[in-house]
Amino acid sequence: MPSRANVLVTGGAGFIGRNLIAQMVHDGYTITALDNYKIGGKEYLADEIRDQVNWVEGDSRDYGLVAELTKGKDGIIHLAAPSSFLMYEEDPTDGASVTTQGFLNILEAVRRNDVGKLVYASTSAVYEGNPVPYTEDMTLAPPDLKALSKKWNEEAARQYSERYGITAIGMRPFSVYGHGEFSKGGYANVISLFVWAALSGKTPVVWGNGQQTRDFIYVTDTARAFQLALEKDLPTQEFNVGIGLETTFNRTLQLIGEELDVELAAEYVPTPIGIYAERLWADTRKAENVLGFHPSVTVEEGVRRVIESAREAKERWPELSTQQMYFETLPRA
Repeated sequence: MPSRANVLVTGGAGFIGRNLIAQMVHDGYTITALDNYKIGGKEYLADEIRDQVNWVEGDSRDYGLVAELTKGKDGIIHLAAPSSFLMYEEDPTDGASVTTQGFLNILEAVRRNDVGKLVYASTSAVYEGNPVPYTEDMTLAPPDLKALSKKWNEEAARQYSERYGITAIGMRPFSVYGHGEFSKGGYANVISLFVWAALSGKTPVVWGNGQQTRDFIYVTDTARAFQLALEKDLPTQEFNVGIGLETTFNRTLQLIGEELDVELAAEYVPTPIGIYAERLWADTRKAENVLGFHPSVTVEEGVRRVIESAREAKERWPELSTQQMYFETLPRA
């Protein structure tokens, strides 16, 4: 990747996108960001970062727009797609359409405009049904529409790579959380939802018995993994993006309580979604050995950062305390 490379980031105003853009602008990249602003929040970026980015409002399903924006770019980081499993449960047609049609447009534009590198967001959900920890070479049989759509993206990327010679690196993020997740509302990571409730004196609501596990990875570490994948000279392949540790929901509640110095009780409710992962755990050896990626933020430190961020935002966004109940509006399993 040349110095001061010119890069298109789709979904640039989203949670991962804006953290990635802040990092890349700091490192000297020239950035164009495409976003429909459905849940994006570019206002959460510092002015000095936001003002250096060429922001374009639009949809990745608009091929003409995508083709125009990819001209002259050294690389593309494609993040534009519904970020939460719940979004696909709520609107399956739109979720699958954005994920598959939008990605096909990106592939075609990369091919026709001879873009040097594509890095795109897949998902750890493609592994569900396999034993943990998840390794990149596992057989995939996704049980839900989000995972199936992302698996299709990976297969399409490999086909374009083999047929047309493009380079496309698929990243499989695990449970991404972090500061400033406010724009996602009820779709936010459970750590943010628990913190927002606890800071407002509300009881955190836990699906099931709280023994579900996630491989929680902080958003800035996630962004760094994507940037590393863009910068490394690698052939088409996929990488796990996690820290390589399981943490239960109950443990996150304990950490939040310890940080707030309170005895944090929880309300346990039946899991309202028919398909819901019990365990997520990444085997991170490939990312470490090939990408040179080593996460720097522990779950303990990450929880502290989320609490600090939420404290600063509490008065500005008092409705955050109710976001954990968003699931009540979803279609029942």
